[in-house]
This record gives sequence, structure tokens and C-alpha cells, in this order.
Amino acid sequence: MMQSNELLQYIYKTTEMGRDGIQSVLKYAEDERFHQALEQQLTEYEKLRGASAQMLLERGEAPQGNGAVSKVSSQVMTAMQAMTDHSTSKLAEMMIQGNTMGMSKSLKHLHDYEGNDEQTRNLAAKLLKTEEANIEQMKKFL
Repeated sequence: MMQSNELLQYIYKTTEMGRDGIQSVLKYAEDERFHQALEQQLTEYEKLRGASAQMLLERGEAPQGNGAVSKVSSQVMTAMQAMTDHSTSKLAEMMIQGNTMGMSKSLKHLHDYEGNDEQTRNLAAKLLKTEEANIEQMKKFL
């Protein structure tokens, strides 16, 4: 059973993780169209992250990001996978996997949400739609 601030914290952390993941992959993106797609996704995550942070602050709660260990672990995993194969197809596959995990968790949290705040519910739904759109966009690069 999830409440509004808990769902907002989830959105904040998820969009931060998405942002960090995209930034890790951008270093290896050689295809210009793929690079532009990643930049577009990065912008969308930043908007969602900012909106969740603002909503949390309005409710008197500070946004809590991901820990340093989580960030470094993600960067190391990306680097290891990209070292063996940094083709656009492989990078797109990695992005699809990350978005699929995020989409599953977002859907679960939306179902667990018991709050009445439509603004929070709408932001969570927007995150879910963003993750779905990101997957569709990345499929073109497989």
C-alpha cells in the first residue's frame, strides 16, 4: 500500500536512475540518430524528475536520490557491457532492458498506490508512458 510521497520518491529515484543510465550509454553512442533519441529521453526524464522533486518539496519532503554505490555499480555494468560490444544495437538492447524493468516496477507501484492525489497518479502514469515510448523508440535501433 503506497502513499503519495512514497510514489513521488519512487518517481524521483527512477528518473534519476534513467538519467544516469542514459548518460552512461551516451559515451558510447556513435550513431547520430541514436544519440539524438537518447538526448530526447534524457530531457524527458529530467522533466519528470524535476516535477517529482517540486511536488515533494511542496509537501515538505526532500527528494531522495539513489546512493553513490548504486550509481557506480550502474556505470561499471554499462562500461563492462559496452566494452565487449558497443554497437548501436547492443546499446539499444541495454536501454530496452532498463526501461522494461522500470516499466514493470512503475506499473506495480501504480497498482499499489492508495492515495487520492490525481497529480501524483498522473505523474506516475506519465513515467510509465515515457518508459513504454522509450522502448518503442529503441526498437528501431536493434
